[in-house]
Amino acid sequence: MLSLIMSLIIFCLGLGSIISQFVFLRELHTTFQGNELSLSLILFSWLFGSGIGGLLGFFFSLRKRKSIHSNYLKNLLSLILIFSAFWLFISLFLSRGLNLFLSISPFEILQPGQILLISTIVIVPQTITVGLSFILICSIIQNPIKAYLLEALGAFFAGLLSLILIKYFNNCQIIWTIAIIYTASGLLLLNKKLTYYRLLLIIWASCAILSLAMLSKIEESTQNLRFGPQKLIYSTDSIYANIAIVKNAEYSYSLYENGKLSFSTEDSESIEEWAHMLLLSHATPRKILLIGGGVSGVISEILKHPIKSIDYLEPDKKLIESVLKHIPQSAFYGLRDKKVTIYNQDARPFIKAAFTKYDLIILNLGGPSSLQLNRFYTQEFFEKIKNILSQEGRFCFSFESKEDILAGQLLKYNSCLYKSAKSVFPYLQLIPGERLTLIGSSENIPKINPEELAARFKERDIQSKYFTPYHIKAKLFRQEYIQKRLEENFNLASINRDYYPSGFFYYLGLRGKQSWLNFNRMWELSGKIKMIYGFGCMESQTIALLAYWIATMLILGVIGRKNIVNLSVFSSGFYGIALAIIISLLFQINLGFLYYRLGMIVANFMLGLSLGGILFIYLRKTKLSWERALFLSEIALGIISLLAAFILKDNQLTYFLLTLLAGIIIGFEFGIFYSRKKTITIYILDLSGACLGSLLTGLIFVPVLGIYNTCLLISSAKLITAFFLRIPKR
Repeated sequence: MLSLIMSLIIFCLGLGSIISQFVFLRELHTTFQGNELSLSLILFSWLFGSGIGGLLGFFFSLRKRKSIHSNYLKNLLSLILIFSAFWLFISLFLSRGLNLFLSISPFEILQPGQILLISTIVIVPQTITVGLSFILICSIIQNPIKAYLLEALGAFFAGLLSLILIKYFNNCQIIWTIAIIYTASGLLLLNKKLTYYRLLLIIWASCAILSLAMLSKIEESTQNLRFGPQKLIYSTDSIYANIAIVKNAEYSYSLYENGKLSFSTEDSESIEEWAHMLLLSHATPRKILLIGGGVSGVISEILKHPIKSIDYLEPDKKLIESVLKHIPQSAFYGLRDKKVTIYNQDARPFIKAAFTKYDLIILNLGGPSSLQLNRFYTQEFFEKIKNILSQEGRFCFSFESKEDILAGQLLKYNSCLYKSAKSVFPYLQLIPGERLTLIGSSENIPKINPEELAARFKERDIQSKYFTPYHIKAKLFRQEYIQKRLEENFNLASINRDYYPSGFFYYLGLRGKQSWLNFNRMWELSGKIKMIYGFGCMESQTIALLAYWIATMLILGVIGRKNIVNLSVFSSGFYGIALAIIISLLFQINLGFLYYRLGMIVANFMLGLSLGGILFIYLRKTKLSWERALFLSEIALGIISLLAAFILKDNQLTYFLLTLLAGIIIGFEFGIFYSRKKTITIYILDLSGACLGSLLTGLIFVPVLGIYNTCLLISSAKLITAFFLRIPKR
């Protein structure tokens, strides 16, 4: 009976820990304004807490040898599980309210130090209990491989459940469900013969019912913390992002996506000016493609021009529904006009399959402020756009800039996007301002002329509230100065690409100049590699960093040659988390909705770990040498990471299959490790490697080297370990 109960508790621990991981990854992703690089620091906090918990579990389990009865460990585990349930709600409160308590503005881009601080406070106490529980369970059942397999199986089901939970339940409801599972598991461990056991069950049931009744109030009050002092009107999660609508004044509303301001109804003047400048730049705009931002009111301004149709791309249907329902002004935004066709589809597959030629394509996403958005500002995307432009068609997009003084990091950021557009569109014109607008075309079109634009404004009889012909000349006054600055610094920055998203990295470096530990400074100091800032030869610097890494791994191999298995455990921990981050980033870059599919990716990896453990148990009965099996596994992992960047494109199935395969091989390896080493040794080495891998991959390797070279780098770690496994020990 005890064996069955412990198996169920291990399964529930794996289930609950992974679902809560999804919840807090999403919560912190919103807190950090959709910055995907924060994933590395969040995972580091998660792994670090688990490592501390494992050490504590080892310390407590040692007391069993001092003639302490096993009931001591069971009672301790029961207490920890019940504590974990309560702490989940505290973590939810902290993830939404810490910005307010630390006096961090909702508009501020958080830097590595701030991200790590908040992640540590929110996650570490919770993950300490997870790590502690796992080691205590291993001590109780005396079978770490069984515990490892059951936890991985629970994690797999957690990944499957996440697809349903994320779509139909809010995070507070999900947390409540996990809390019930944890407390029920804790009560199962207690002695049923205790006189107060029934009383505990009554208290537990009462608390569960009372907390369920209060969930909506808890959700509302904690969500309000994130946007104070603004009043939250509505909040929901779609498969793409967290959507929040706040009220600033009596008739003023703002929309936030993943914690980042998307638009405000107070900003109607700049929307009006921007839309008319773009439409006036084309002599006969008839067919328009608008990518994103249509809910801001830009469509109603476009409709004031003599156009035939607008195709509006907005993949998130929930976003449009939310705006129409909760922002009164949206009734006049033109979303229901007969000339407007709304496609709830991602722009990249839409453009790839499109046969229509457009006179004007407007990218209205604000700039490459995340990997999800950066994929629309890359050379690869611009090439797809070029294919669906009419002969005199024009492509327009804008991003953060300055029209008076363009220098420093802002100049590098602007130069990167200018150079990326110039690599595809030979003819570029610009409209200066606080947001620089680039207008690209394949044909040499006449230069934008203030007098001509003013004449078109009068000819089309545009009725506008703020914008007048006098604004046109003022907007174009510094046009030549800005273009000259960008041309002079053309080689200052690299081209923004899908797998080397330098536009996103420049954006983070630009917004973090005030912090003592910011992305800009960190990348600049990492091995003195300055390739994303335009200094020196990128190829030679990349080769140099790879050479340093390989040399380091070789030195570690020589030092740890007598105990190469420990190095293999460490490198597997490093490799596993690094590959998971790479696959997640590739999914976001190519498909754009990691927010929803992350659970499925983790589920496949966890299923792979379980299958790998089962495979080890089966092969252990054969005559296959464990050293040879480990060598072949290391080679296979090295090949998988090399393939990742080349085969992971637009097909979701390849992500899941590759993750499953990597999980099987790593699970098989850990079966070997657990059969030859102490549980605590494997646990600490694995988490140490994973902690280092999470930090280096997301914060250093990908920004400095790009996706392709990072895959090569983590591959070399496993191939070098395999090399030392085949060298006879002296």
